Amino acid sequence: MALPDLLKRLDFSKLSTRERVLFILTAVAVIFAYLHYFMMPMIRSARDLTVRKVSLKTEIDQGMAQIPLLLKRSDELHEAAQAKEVSTEFSGKVGDLFPGGSRLSVLLEEMTRLARLRQIEFVSVRPEAIEDKGTFFQLTLQIDVQSRFRELGDYLLMLENLPRAVIVKELRIETRSDLNPDILAHLKTVTYLGKE
Repeated sequence: MALPDLLKRLDFSKLSTRERVLFILTAVAVIFAYLHYFMMPMIRSARDLTVRKVSLKTEIDQGMAQIPLLLKRSDELHEAAQAKEVSTEFSGKVGDLFPGGSRLSVLLEEMTRLARLRQIEFVSVRPEAIEDKGTFFQLTLQIDVQSRFRELGDYLLMLENLPRAVIVKELRIETRSDLNPDILAHLKTVTYLGKE
């Protein structure tokens, strides 16, 4: 017998006040238990899935926005690798050390662009020493960055593949509980600047 038919056959007028109160309390308890143990977990799960869906969509949109930049940079690196194969010996000219301009601002702009591609946050950039090498200057930079370990490895690879001469002389990695899962990396790099 269906529940609506059962409710129609019940004659509430024959029930005493106490029985009516008990019936109403039982019905409320059953409805509360149904909502609390069956409906609320499903609502929470649906809400969590919605939040995760929005988060994944944001990550996908960010990744899609970076694809053209990565493809462009990949083409640049491929062309640089081909040019490197063609010239087998180092000419020693200053222009070979820093193609695309010899200014520090150009170098820092390229390093920060690569960092943004790998979601690396610059904490500080400090020049440590500058040495006069005749036709150019040798500049030592202390760079502190915060990132995930894998992204740091990709970033170092990108720095190595730059057409400009950038040498990572020292690397010190620091883990702290307040940064987890990120790490703090201290890089000492050497690069070359042409004399204006």
